Amino acid sequence: MAKKFRKPLSASVVRTLKAKAKKSKLFTYSDLKASFNRGKGAFLSSGSRRGMTMNSWAFARVNKLIRRGRSSSYDRDLVRRAVKRKRK
Repeated sequence: MAKKFRKPLSASVVRTLKAKAKKSKLFTYSDLKASFNRGKGAFLSSGSRRGMTMNSWAFARVNKLIRRGRSSSYDRDLVRRAVKRKRK
């Protein structure tokens, strides 16, 4: 399998994701980072609304994951992993 090389997240994005993870009772920083990267990929692959940046699209996905939690229609593997971790 080929390695994927991604640009590292900016310091402000990391700071924001860590703050959101600290407030969240269910999701960790790594969960939110994975959702953020998937949001960036979705922005590039399926398009977006006019006037939205890639980071705003990715943060919208993270925010939906945090707010909706278990009923989210995507990132279900992240939700399952977080719930399993919380039960332990």
